[in-house]
Amino acid sequence: MDVPNERCIHKKVTPLGGGVVVFIGFNLACYALYHYLWPDFAGRLGINWWHAFFISSAILLVVGLVDDYQGISPVSKLAGQALATVSLYLLSGYQFNLLGFDFGFWGGLIFVLIWTLGIVNAFNLIDGLDGLCSGLAMISSVGLAAVFLFRGVPGDAMICLALAGGCVGFLRYNFFPAKVFLGDTGSMFLGFALASVSLHAGGKGSFFVILAVPFFIAGIPITDTLLAIWRRSIRKILADRDGKPGVKIMQPDKEHLHHRLLDYGLKQHHVALVLYAVNMLIVGLGLFYVIAQEVASGLFLIVFISAAYLLVKYVLQIELWETSKLLARSNDKPQLTRFMLVFYPLFDLLWISFSAWLAGIIALSGQQPFHNVSEWAFRLPLWVLPVLLSLFISKAYIKIWRNSFFKDYLTLMLAIVVGCSISWSLICLLTSNASISTFNQLLLFCLFSLLGVIGIRTLHQVIREWCVASHKHDKRNVLVYGAGTHGGLYMRERHLNHGVELGSVNVIGFIDDNSLLKEKYIYGKAVLGELNDFKELVSKHNIDEVVLTSPISTDKLSKLKQIADQHKIKLMEWRAYTVGVH
Repeated sequence: MDVPNERCIHKKVTPLGGGVVVFIGFNLACYALYHYLWPDFAGRLGINWWHAFFISSAILLVVGLVDDYQGISPVSKLAGQALATVSLYLLSGYQFNLLGFDFGFWGGLIFVLIWTLGIVNAFNLIDGLDGLCSGLAMISSVGLAAVFLFRGVPGDAMICLALAGGCVGFLRYNFFPAKVFLGDTGSMFLGFALASVSLHAGGKGSFFVILAVPFFIAGIPITDTLLAIWRRSIRKILADRDGKPGVKIMQPDKEHLHHRLLDYGLKQHHVALVLYAVNMLIVGLGLFYVIAQEVASGLFLIVFISAAYLLVKYVLQIELWETSKLLARSNDKPQLTRFMLVFYPLFDLLWISFSAWLAGIIALSGQQPFHNVSEWAFRLPLWVLPVLLSLFISKAYIKIWRNSFFKDYLTLMLAIVVGCSISWSLICLLTSNASISTFNQLLLFCLFSLLGVIGIRTLHQVIREWCVASHKHDKRNVLVYGAGTHGGLYMRERHLNHGVELGSVNVIGFIDDNSLLKEKYIYGKAVLGELNDFKELVSKHNIDEVVLTSPISTDKLSKLKQIADQHKIKLMEWRAYTVGVH
């Protein structure tokens, strides 16, 4: 039974382990299909695959049941998932391919582990709302069935429809208000099934089909998981720097995608329906690309930019705020800054050259993009120089990245995209080669360049934060009164104009009179409670200073002063002024 706690959305005790029903329903359907309905089954997901899948998924089922019944540590759960994955890999004969390359036994095992564990845990994390996980899995199963039908393997499509049928039958009892939950048993099984089936969906298709498969089958769960890893990693780094114990990357929070939609005022069933619709859109785009690759390739860049804009504007506020805190530090020594002004251009030159070569290798399915030295000397500058020139024009090499914010990285990203577009135009004009493989090479070149150029600068900031965390500082712990607009202005002003003091100031969090804000994150810091909780917070966090950013009544101020005097806490007032010029 799932007993509600402070993180739970539901308010009543609800049975767990409903995933057992999905497990039984799917495997009974497979048994009937292989033995009675389609004895001469034709497809890659044949009876041998099902035997291997049944045994390995049964192992995962046991792990999920134990976790639902008494709870196990994240490491133990991950070990159980890995055991099930390795079992499936060995029993199924580890027969799969990616882009036609043979990874060998160990390379294939590593790839399958990363693939399967990623999707399993993505569905496990997204299972926090009535009907959400089972509904998303149903939509993804139908999408994969359509892919198999298009590729002429209706038997494999039937396996996907069997999984979708299990989700539909369970969804009747799992949609809001839920009578039973999937539990870890069901969410991990659904992720495991989709991960196994999807390994055969890519086949020997183009790179972008392979690249799209994870987001095609689990776009929302994977996005939610990546965001969780992002924000928790940043908080872990900042907590280590500030000397806060107990902050873990695997520590749960209430900032998943469905939590944010609930915070916008949507009801539970409305949130589920919204995410269903988004998942249908993702599946629809994936199907369109699989069916009409040459037409869809021209739209890829537009869709990518549009999706990035929507994510930044409506989804990533918390993650971007946390990241801006990590980047808004000025602890570098001048010598190191001068070194970076030389290091970045040299690294970018080498990395962009490597990206051009790697993109060509992948786009041409393993063939060398430059056949001789003269071709290399002619084509490589066409790929590399426009990007470097665009970076110079955007002032990327005179920017002090220690004081950078997200808008600086957005400018850097735009400069790379513009430079790559110019490169492609020059390639088309001077070589008369505007084929689909060249366009695919452009997209890969742009992707790899973005990862390297932006990644090295971000990695530099992360390493520097770890270095700072290794040094002891005499810090004062600060509590901010008021989590409203003025509290946000105080946080921004602190990071923008007083970066030097960040090593000696540790903002613990907020207190606010609005009880609904408790345990939520505002401007990257937790709202720890109300004024009534102040005395407890002083003892718990060893508060040295309280900053008043919002108006406070005389009675509350008197109470605050009394507690502050008892514990020798410094009271400060911060105000935002609007100055009119006449």
